[in-house]
Amino acid sequence: MSTLSIRLDPELERRLDLEVARRGSTRSRFVQELLREALSPQDPVHLLQEARAAYGLPDPAKARVRTNKAADVKALVRKAVADKQGRK
Repeated sequence: MSTLSIRLDPELERRLDLEVARRGSTRSRFVQELLREALSPQDPVHLLQEARAAYGLPDPAKARVRTNKAADVKALVRKAVADKQGRK
């Protein structure tokens, strides 16, 4: 196993010591666990679900969105014709 040295400001070191004492762990074990979690492969579907939940976005598979594509196309055609004829 290799060794890694990092510099911590006094406040961060104090918080680290409090957390490892609370967990009954060591600095090394705590940092190893954080690195494993941060570097582990993430399931893209799970990440998307977390992002949707964090931002309050609905799941598109469950969302009921009503669209009237025919009306949208008709409106676009009318606008294009009016623009071509110089009307608005």
